[in-house]
Amino acid sequence: MDYSFKPDGTVLKCVMTGEFTFTDHPTFRNMIDDAVKTGTRSIQLDLQDVEYIDSAGLGMFLVANERAGEEGWKFSISNPREKVQKMFTLAKLETIVTITNA
Repeated sequence: MDYSFKPDGTVLKCVMTGEFTFTDHPTFRNMIDDAVKTGTRSIQLDLQDVEYIDSAGLGMFLVANERAGEEGWKFSISNPREKVQKMFTLAKLETIVTITNA
């Protein structure tokens, strides 16, 4: 997994690319830490270029969402590809995390 930041108004978009799996845990944690350090109050993960996600990746989204609630910033996910969206649907992630196609 690779990522880059793209400020978009009051939202900091974290544009993720590649595959998102268990081995990406340290990179994901660093990404979230760096995003929070910018002082933004809203972080959105753009998954348009994420080709695959495993169950550990899903779990990392839940941890980030929980952290957002504890620290008072907003967390959301946008633009998941069809294959990734199917994983979200199976895990019922949309009942916990805001997921948009914008």
